[in-house]
Amino acid sequence: MNSSSETTSSGTKANKTGNRLQNFVETILKEHDYAEFWNYKHQAFDQRKSIGGKQYMTQLPVGKTIYDTERICDFFVVNKDKFPNDLIIECKWQQSTGSVDEKYAYLVFNIVKLGVPTVVLLDGDGYKPAAKAWLKDQVNPKGALIAVWDMKEFSTAVNNGFLG
Repeated sequence: MNSSSETTSSGTKANKTGNRLQNFVETILKEHDYAEFWNYKHQAFDQRKSIGGKQYMTQLPVGKTIYDTERICDFFVVNKDKFPNDLIIECKWQQSTGSVDEKYAYLVFNIVKLGVPTVVLLDGDGYKPAAKAWLKDQVNPKGALIAVWDMKEFSTAVNNGFLG
C-alpha cells in the first residue's frame, strides 16, 4: 500500500528532471562569470539594451507567444560582447516518451516571432528521433534558432568559447 507521499506523479518527476537540466545550465553560466540579474526583472526584457556585463535571468517574461499569451524563457543571457542581440536558452528534458516533441513546432514559431538568438537544449532521450531531427533542421546560425544541442554538445560548445 502506497501513501500519497510515497508515490511520485509523472508530472512531478518531469519537473525534477527538467530542473536538473536548468541547474546544469545555471552552473555553467556561473562558472563562466555570469551573475544572476534580480533587479526589476519584470522590466528587464523591455529594458535589455541598458543591461551590461555578463548576466543572466531565469524564467523571464519575453513578450507574447503566437497565441498572444505571455512567453517565459528559461534563461535570458546578456553579454553584449559575445551576444550583441542577447541570447535565450530553452531547456527541454524528456526522460520517457511523451508530448514534448509535439510542442517543438510551437517552440520554433515562438522563437522566430521573438527574433532573439536562441539555443534549445534537449536531453533525456524521451523524444522521437524524427522530432529531434526536425528541430535540428530548423536551425539557422544567422537567424533566431541558432542551435539545438544536448548536454554534451552544449558543454563542448561552452568549452570552445560559446559563452565567452
